[in-house]
Amino acid sequence: MSVKITKPYKNCRLGSAMVAGAAANTDIAIAGINVADELLAVWELATSTALPTDRTATSAILTAGNIQCTDATDSDVLLVLWVSTT
Repeated sequence: MSVKITKPYKNCRLGSAMVAGAAANTDIAIAGINVADELLAVWELATSTALPTDRTATSAILTAGNIQCTDATDSDVLLVLWVSTT
């Protein structure tokens, strides 16, 4: 798995969190994440196999303090990486 930086950043902060997954299209609380931030990676870590699945393309920051994923991740854990310039 890799993280792709899409643009150069100055005065930025890298954020990370490991959170419980949720049903598809459900808010997943992440302290400190904001709508203006950019998701770098969202990896679902299956509790049964410990194999990561890249959920970055199906995830978004829709409200301050929350992300949503269009895939169901409720039985697993998510590792979330983002960059903040605010």
